[in-house]
Formats: sequence, C-alpha cells, structure tokens
Amino acid sequence: METGNIILILSFAIPVIVILIILYSLKRGLGKQKKYADELKEKISKAKPATAVVISASQGMTGGDINRIIHLKLQVSDGFSEPYISNATWFVNTLHFDKIKEGNVINVRVDSENRSIIYPDESWGKYTEGYENL
Repeated sequence: METGNIILILSFAIPVIVILIILYSLKRGLGKQKKYADELKEKISKAKPATAVVISASQGMTGGDINRIIHLKLQVSDGFSEPYISNATWFVNTLHFDKIKEGNVINVRVDSENRSIIYPDESWGKYTEGYENL
C-alpha cells in the first residue's frame, strides 16, 4: 500500500474513531445518570411522609434564576417519634420563597434508611446532594 493511501485512510478513520469514542462516553454517562435518578425516585417513594417546621433558611452561593439552593434547618415530626432537628439542602423555586419562612410547616418525606435525609414533598422543592457546603 502506498503512503498516500495510508494517509487517506487514516484521515477518515481517526475522526470516525474519535466520534465513536465520544458517543460511547456520552451514552455511558447518560446511563449512569438515569440509573442514579431511578434509584433516587425509588428512595423517595419508600420515604415516610412527615411534616417539618422551618427553623431557619439561608440561600446558598450558587443557583439559577428560577431555582436557588436553600439550606434549611427543620424540626421534623413523623407523628410516631419525638420531633428532631435535621438539616436539608434543596433547590427551591424562587416564586415560593414565602413557603420556607421561619415557623412555616411544610410537607416532607423522611428517608426510610437514614432519618437525617429529608426530601421535599412539595412541588416547589427538589432534593439535592453535594450542595451542602455552597
């Protein structure tokens, strides 16, 4: 095979290989995200309903225009045990900031395995992990 033919073949093969590697990586990453999302949905569905009184709420350093990271200190009461204090960090829709004022009662879900994990049971809140220090 001549050098010109080898260069021609490589000039087409290398970009195709790079594109295939990128597509494989994207597919693999999306698969992991879907798996995590499915596991989280299952955990939330197994969580026990409860109510919580907002003790304090503070805004995190990052967030978007519609949803902001909010750090909450909650007094959680599931109706079966003594109320306890727990911290939660959620994305909260900015149109509903009035719902997280100190003293307000909100609906939550308590993780069935770890009662310190509190999920929002309101449409305006989204559970987050990894934003506790922001």
